[in-house]
Amino acid sequence: MSGFEVLLRLALGEQVTQTEALTVLHQDAGNRDGVARMERVARIKAKDQALRDAAAVLGVDSPCAWVLAARLEAAVARFDVRIWPRLCAGMECDLTPSEAALYRAFLTGEKVPRTQRRLYDLLLTR
Repeated sequence: MSGFEVLLRLALGEQVTQTEALTVLHQDAGNRDGVARMERVARIKAKDQALRDAAAVLGVDSPCAWVLAARLEAAVARFDVRIWPRLCAGMECDLTPSEAALYRAFLTGEKVPRTQRRLYDLLLTR
């Protein structure tokens, strides 16, 4: 069982035995590198899906992908400057559905695309 699977089970409220936790902690370094790569891939997929979820909320009128990427770019910039610092400081914020999706994207710790072109490319890939 990988460290990611242990964390996922814990996040879902499932119990993890001490043996399973210790096995993950004592894995050899070569295996840890593989686990780290798998966890990074999972974070990237989670970030990308969260950005697509935000785009779905922002695109209720079904604009073309380029216009939707522009809206998402503005939402990311606004979130990064106004809301993310408040959340990092522990302040409570009432988040809209698009902001909640952006919050999930930022929480992954992976770099969030900030340009219309990169967001457009993300929206076109699934």
